Amino acid sequence: MPWLAAAGLLLALGGAAWLAQEADVDARLVGSDPEAIASDAELLRAGAARGDAVYRDRCASCHGPEGTGDPARGAPDLTDADWLYGEGRVGDIEKAVAYGIRAPNPRSWNLAVMPAYGQAVPSTTESVPPLTPGEIVAVTDYLLALGGRSADPESAHQGAQIFGSKGGCYDCHTNDAKGDRAIGAPNLTDSIWLYGDGSRAAIAYSITHGRQGVSPAWSGRLSPLELREASLYVYALSHGAPLHEVR
Repeated sequence: MPWLAAAGLLLALGGAAWLAQEADVDARLVGSDPEAIASDAELLRAGAARGDAVYRDRCASCHGPEGTGDPARGAPDLTDADWLYGEGRVGDIEKAVAYGIRAPNPRSWNLAVMPAYGQAVPSTTESVPPLTPGEIVAVTDYLLALGGRSADPESAHQGAQIFGSKGGCYDCHTNDAKGDRAIGAPNLTDSIWLYGDGSRAAIAYSITHGRQGVSPAWSGRLSPLELREASLYVYALSHGAPLHEVR
């Protein structure tokens, strides 16, 4: 029937137009400066919507289906504005996705490794002395005091001295303990904790046993387009876009 042929032609034309449009979006996503995409609401929305599938397949097992992280394993919350590495720009996120954290990739972030101060040899890469149980308590008190929480003043004072000298904590977390996003050393003065709940026990555990979480490098396992899409999805989550808007 002629009308069937016409309907088939229309469907074919519609399908071809859709494929052409998708190819154009692909090209724009990969070819555009990542920060320019962030300021293009339509392109950001398209990339983030596509990144949802990549995120769920590759990232959700650690960071959770909603991106809120898992403090039991040191997987950060990706929905807030608190960044451990970089400033939260699309390019910063993409670098972390592509090259990982302490991953077997030459471009991976691998500078900030938390020593295990309760062990006889706290670090295999840095020359730092162990801390006694009392010194660990003192540093814990210092960090609690920095966060405006209850702590023994004398112990906290001692902890401040250890933080700035023997412990060498300042070297990564800086003198004011606000951290260093260039190397991934977290801010120790706020209420956001990468590991645990920020309780006395959780802080003391991190000081005693050390921390050195790993995020895999997806470069070579994801295409450049998938890397960009996943990064845009995380960017959208962290900039207040409700999940249902990007799915």
